[in-house]
Amino acid sequence: MKSIIFLALWGFFAAMVTAQETNSGEPKSAAFRPGRPWLDTNGVLINAHGFCVIDFGGRHYWYGSHKIEGKTEDEKNEAGVRCYVSDNLIDWEDQGLVLDVFADDAHAELKEAFILDRPKVIYQEASGTFILYFKLYPPKEKGGKSGKDYAWVGVATADKPIGPFKYRGYFLGNHNKFGTGDFAIFQDTDGAIYHVAVRKPDKALVYGRLSEDGLKPVGEYKVMEGVTKHTEAPTFFRRGDQVYLLGSGTSGWKPNAARLFVADRFTGPYKELPNPCQGVNPINNMGPDKTFGGQSTFVYPVAGRKDAWIAMFDINKPEDPVNAGYIWLPIEFEGDQPVIRWRDQWDLSVFSNP
Repeated sequence: MKSIIFLALWGFFAAMVTAQETNSGEPKSAAFRPGRPWLDTNGVLINAHGFCVIDFGGRHYWYGSHKIEGKTEDEKNEAGVRCYVSDNLIDWEDQGLVLDVFADDAHAELKEAFILDRPKVIYQEASGTFILYFKLYPPKEKGGKSGKDYAWVGVATADKPIGPFKYRGYFLGNHNKFGTGDFAIFQDTDGAIYHVAVRKPDKALVYGRLSEDGLKPVGEYKVMEGVTKHTEAPTFFRRGDQVYLLGSGTSGWKPNAARLFVADRFTGPYKELPNPCQGVNPINNMGPDKTFGGQSTFVYPVAGRKDAWIAMFDINKPEDPVNAGYIWLPIEFEGDQPVIRWRDQWDLSVFSNP
């Protein structure tokens, strides 16, 4: 009897300790597992697609489009932008919708939009403002339709990383009625902010400088010299004096080979490099020719680590986007050539300390 009581008490206290560890925010995961279901700290699938990650105050903030359960990519299936926060890049705490298109006070351009996609956030230190950009496909009465012939760039701002973000309107990338498609936002070392996007309808990659407040373009857009046409899903990172552009080809929702370019300055001209991907994703048997089944979304520089960048990809499932996953892999260098090798699991120890 005593042994039974002891075992029962031991089990009770063990459960209490486990619960305390779970609720204390201590890491529950030891490694990244690319392509596998990724749960937040509440045990719910992370729902933040077309995303970006920023570092602020020593914490990591993940912003992405929240997909609506049961709706495909051919429907209005995005509820807005969701934010997660983490101290270790593996365990993420849900902060809720920081931009809600169905909120009672949401602007009509958000409520009526067909698609809200690929959100990107920057922190403008001079004004202490967080600026959120996103693809905003207009409703039919504004020139849109149940397709993607027209696309705006929506802008929202907040004074805290977890929002709420206030919609500030939209601009037309490249100053034409068709707007632009997939885009990146690049902050240069001098503080200048650039909008880089796929020009509609010819699909050249173009860039334009934004105003000091970051809310609209100023001046003309220019073609990024040396970048192959039909390059979409662009994302940039800087290593020393060189700027790298990681992107993909254009093949709808189907994966294709990653594209990689390098330049001595952000505005170019760019030189094409070999496909950086190596290895095969054993979950779907896709390798470099299909970018492991993903598409480039963001490259994140890991603070406090030397030569540390994470290449981040979305897995697109247009018929079931809620259950589409993510692929995060470290970028290594062989000389000046970035290499993204498939790893079933990995952790930040692959990067050197400063």
